[in-house]
Amino acid sequence: MKLGFIGTGKITSAVVSGICRSKISFKEILLSPRNRNAARKLKRKFRKVSIAKNNQAIINSCNWVFLAVTPTVGEKIIKHLRFRSSQTIVSFISTMTLSQLKKAIKVKSKIVRAIPLPPISLKKGPVPIFPPNKKVKNFFNKLGTTVEIGNEKL
Repeated sequence: MKLGFIGTGKITSAVVSGICRSKISFKEILLSPRNRNAARKLKRKFRKVSIAKNNQAIINSCNWVFLAVTPTVGEKIIKHLRFRSSQTIVSFISTMTLSQLKKAIKVKSKIVRAIPLPPISLKKGPVPIFPPNKKVKNFFNKLGTTVEIGNEKL
């Protein structure tokens, strides 16, 4: 499994650190080149972490794509990326609803919203997800405690 992160801020750093310290089986983690300092730091720290040439390269080569950008950046960039229907897309974008994400992504992919918090780097803390998704739940249960939310507005 190849994991890709678009956006390389504090939450991406925490999630990647948690993944690399967990029992999650993965081949590689590809990071967005946008925040070069954060991406380089993670690459130096973990041997299975690489920096992609650009965001589309992440989409082209990863099974799971994590959207970890601000809402403003998300609205600008997501619509220009070409996703595949076979991908699992996990959005950390706080104010983009599922319907907005589906419209921007333009393909029928499994899209799940998640709200990881910094303690995920220590494999601790709750991770709310919506809609409920068994694969995503099992993934985040290896990093903390997944809480499936039945209503997007909660």
